[in-house]
Amino acid sequence: MRKAIIITAIVLLAAIGGAAIHIVNQRTANSEATRIYLPEGTTFDALCDTLGASPTFRIMAHALKLDEHVRPGSYIIESHMQTLALVRKLRNGQQDPIRLTIGKFRTPQQLNDYLNQKLMHDDFNVTLDSFYIIRPDTYEFYWTVSPDAFMQRMRREYDKTGVDKETVILASIVEEETNNQAEKPLIASVYLNRLAKGMPLQADPTVKYAVGDFTLRRILNKHLAVESPFNTYLHTGLPPAPICLPSKASVDAVRHAPETNYLYFCASDQMDGTHRFAATLREHNRNAEAFHRKLNAQRIF
Repeated sequence: MRKAIIITAIVLLAAIGGAAIHIVNQRTANSEATRIYLPEGTTFDALCDTLGASPTFRIMAHALKLDEHVRPGSYIIESHMQTLALVRKLRNGQQDPIRLTIGKFRTPQQLNDYLNQKLMHDDFNVTLDSFYIIRPDTYEFYWTVSPDAFMQRMRREYDKTGVDKETVILASIVEEETNNQAEKPLIASVYLNRLAKGMPLQADPTVKYAVGDFTLRRILNKHLAVESPFNTYLHTGLPPAPICLPSKASVDAVRHAPETNYLYFCASDQMDGTHRFAATLREHNRNAEAFHRKLNAQRIF
């Protein structure tokens, strides 16, 4: 009788052990890596719904107290990930960073809307005063990054460049003037020469910014008359802030602009995205007349 009891106990222990090993070794059902997003305040039930959690997951989550507090964040669930590893990852809040690409945003509000959409918080408030420190690039952030932490990171990235605010502002104008990388240094030289002589920049992109219409193909007198600190036809010097987030190429064009005697440029009448540069107003007027004749011929008003 005693022997039978011992044998039964051994069999039960073996079965329990086997079940435990099976539970520990169980894996998620996803065949591809999957990213999940858990906002602040996500409940355990909501987490389970998001995962389509198995009974095994719930058992492990309870044992490791994940069910008591779900940490917000964005997590990657690897293909057929071990369930125990997933529970530990979520319990410990071991987030996977997301890649955030910041491009040529023209206004702080455009950038704020983008950040509010891409990150957990929805109260990003990059202002006109701080807009210039943002560098277009691809960064890695945790999805839960706070607005303050985001700006601190941007400040550190900006400080690394050694670029001053005035360079960024001028680079933003160069950025909006052309997509032709080879011409950016020449355009920068024109504006630097104008600044040195105290001449107004008369940059058409600043007028588009002042008007609030970035699709304008032709700048008319009514546009030039719009009162705004960004209208460089009415106000000398640089505008108070960048008119977009300039690329590194545009910043470098300003920092390493060649020495020229150019004071003017306008779009080429070839309509190929290039420009014609001039040192005198007379030469510039000839270039401008040729360009406007082409605009009229193509009925661009």
